[in-house]
Amino acid sequence: MKRILIFAAACALVSCAQTETATYRVTVEGQKADCPVAIEAPAWAESVVVKVDGEEIPSQLDKCLGEAAFVADITDQRDFVVTFSEKPSEVSYPSRVNAQMWWKTGDKENPYEERDTLFSFKDDMYRKLHHHGPAIESEMGAYRVYFDKKQSIDTYGKKNKQLELRRSMWYSTPEQIENEGFGHDNLRVFGSIGVGVLKGWDPEKGMIHITDFKRREARVLAKGPVRAIMEMEVEGWNYSGRELNMTSRYTIYAGHSDVVVENFIEGDYEGLTFVTGVMKMLDTKSIKEERAVAQIGADHPENDYDRWPKETVALAVALPEGVEILSAEDDKLSYLYQLTPNAEGEISYVFDMFWRKSTWLADLSDDELLTGVLAAAKEAAKPIVVERIQ
Repeated sequence: MKRILIFAAACALVSCAQTETATYRVTVEGQKADCPVAIEAPAWAESVVVKVDGEEIPSQLDKCLGEAAFVADITDQRDFVVTFSEKPSEVSYPSRVNAQMWWKTGDKENPYEERDTLFSFKDDMYRKLHHHGPAIESEMGAYRVYFDKKQSIDTYGKKNKQLELRRSMWYSTPEQIENEGFGHDNLRVFGSIGVGVLKGWDPEKGMIHITDFKRREARVLAKGPVRAIMEMEVEGWNYSGRELNMTSRYTIYAGHSDVVVENFIEGDYEGLTFVTGVMKMLDTKSIKEERAVAQIGADHPENDYDRWPKETVALAVALPEGVEILSAEDDKLSYLYQLTPNAEGEISYVFDMFWRKSTWLADLSDDELLTGVLAAAKEAAKPIVVERIQ
C-alpha cells in the first residue's frame, strides 16, 4: 500500500507541472537538410520536446533568448509538435555543436578557466584569452571572433565531420592532425574584414575599428546540442561623433558550416554606414553579385611558413532581401558591401567557409568550391517561415 501511495503522489506532482503543446508548420523553398528552426518559448518553460511524425528529435531551450531550436530535414513543408514544460528536462541529446571561451589564469597547473562572459573597459582582452576570444563550431567548421578593436572573424577548417575545439583548443598539434584527422586554423585575416564581421566605414579612410568605447563584453549564449551562439557587445562606441551600442550575435547550427549574423545597433545611428564582406587572399578568384560575394584564394594561415603551407579557402557572405545596401565599394584588402541598419537598428546576413581539405568537398575543383560556397550562403540566407497552426 505504501508503494502505491508514493507512486500516486509522484504522478500527482507530475500532472501539476505546467505544459503547453502546439503544432508548428515550417515552410521552406525546395529541400533543406538540417533546416534550422527557432520558435518563441514561454518565459516559464524549463524544457522542450519536439516530435515529428511521432518521433522525438534533438532540440534545445535557450532561455536567455526566449527561444527553442531544432534542426530537421524539410522538403517544402513539415509539421512539428512542440511541448514546453516548466519541469527541467531529464533527456540529454548528443551534441553536434560547441561554444567556448577560455580565460588565461596564469596558473601552470590549470592554465585555462572556461568563462561564458568576460568584459573590459579598455582594449586589453586579446592576449588575456586563449584563442583570443569566444569560438563556436559545428561538425563542419569553426570560427572565433577576436576580442580586440578589429573584432575580426577567423576560420578553422574541418577535415572530418567531428567536434574538435575542446581538445585542439584551436591550435591543433601535429599528432592530432596526423593521427586523429583534426583540422586547424586555415586563414590569416590581417587588417581585413575577415569574413562576415560588421565594421564602421568612412569613404575616405575605409574601415573603422572599435577604438573609442566605454565597455566591451564577450559572451557564450548557447553550447548545443543543436546550435551554438556567441556574442560581442560594445557600449558607448564613439563612431563618427555618435555614441552607439552594438551587439553582434553569431549562431551556428548542427549540420552547417554557415553562420547566421545578427547585429543590433542602438543610439544615434541614422545616416551612418556600416560594412561587411570577405577578405581578399593571394591567388584570389571571386564572384560578386548584388547581394552575395564569394572568393577563393590560397595563403599561409600562420607566419611560420615551414610548418604551415598555403591553405585554399573559399569564403562567402549573403545579404537577405530587406538589408539596405548603400554601395558595394571594395578596398585593397576586402570585397565589401556598405550597409545601413533597418528601422529597428538591425543588420543581418549569413557567411560561410569551404576548405579544400574537407573530405566531403574533396571531389570539387576550385571553381566548384567557389560557386558552391556562394550557393550555400545564398541558400542559408533564404527565409524560413514558421507558423503555429494548432
